[in-house]
Amino acid sequence: MLGHSWGGLLAQLYAARYAPRVRSLALSSSSLGVGVDWKQTKRQSFRIERRRAGAAATLRLYLCGSFLAAPEPLRSWGMRHVMTEVWHDYFLDPRTAPDPDRVWLAGCSPRAMIRTDRALSRAGTGALASLAAYAGPVLVLYGEDDIFGPSESIVRERFPQATQVTLGSSGHLHWLQNGAGYRDALRGFYAASCQTAM
Repeated sequence: MLGHSWGGLLAQLYAARYAPRVRSLALSSSSLGVGVDWKQTKRQSFRIERRRAGAAATLRLYLCGSFLAAPEPLRSWGMRHVMTEVWHDYFLDPRTAPDPDRVWLAGCSPRAMIRTDRALSRAGTGALASLAAYAGPVLVLYGEDDIFGPSESIVRERFPQATQVTLGSSGHLHWLQNGAGYRDALRGFYAASCQTAM
């Protein structure tokens, strides 16, 4: 199972509940956890993204974010623009970032995002406690310029037996920022995982 960002946290939650169904776990720039760890995810990533964005883009982000409380279609308009700003801030220089895919933007749901955020904020850390007993192969990968900074250690320490990778020349979107290095890291992990399973 491979999960990136929020998907990495979802993969951890799934493995915690259904460990026998998970042969291997690849966490690509995973969000940090639930409860206090989720709040740390938001604090750390927003801090780094605001620093990259600068004052004008940060103001634009908050302005667009204010529309998330508006009725439709303004709410969805605000969501698309918030996610566009966030996407740009995944790059060291947001001005050079490509625009996100419009299909991806169209699938971003403000209702789902808000409900997910609330659920993760309220969840107890016990939701991931059983991962300490997970015996399958684990990859924990972050970019050297990722959005979590030193807080990524929360996930790295959760899986002390994992293959730990810091991907050079990459931020949060590895397939765009260092595609060759990302492919090599995944291929190496899955090749070793297959040999272990044999």
